[in-house]
Amino acid sequence: MPRRVEHGFTLIEAVVALTIVGIAGVGALEALGAEVRGAERAREAYIVAGLGQDRLAAVTVVSPSDMLHLPDSVARGTFPPPFDGYRWTTSVEPLFGAPDLYAVRIAISGARAEYAIETRLYRPVPAPSPLESR
Repeated sequence: MPRRVEHGFTLIEAVVALTIVGIAGVGALEALGAEVRGAERAREAYIVAGLGQDRLAAVTVVSPSDMLHLPDSVARGTFPPPFDGYRWTTSVEPLFGAPDLYAVRIAISGARAEYAIETRLYRPVPAPSPLESR
């Protein structure tokens, strides 16, 4: 009796192939979603880092006599549009045993990110000029 030759896939082979394709597709979509979320977090981090640097620049122009009592416009607030969803707080503390050296901390917070800069500033009180002493 001649042998019958069958071509094509059996039902089990088709189910296995579809399962493999489905698993690979889900994995690819998850990787794409993770990439999009990572890019959004990076964008948010760049924004808050830039805003923090902006506030640090504002602290550096405060006069040495005002370092311990920051004006409200430097101590806390919100940013103008398009960054009005972010706010900042600034704290300045003198370092014990180090005259004219201050610890500065600026915290930026938004809906999805928080960022803090901590640094030291050396702000000596200027000596009076010889002309002022007369």
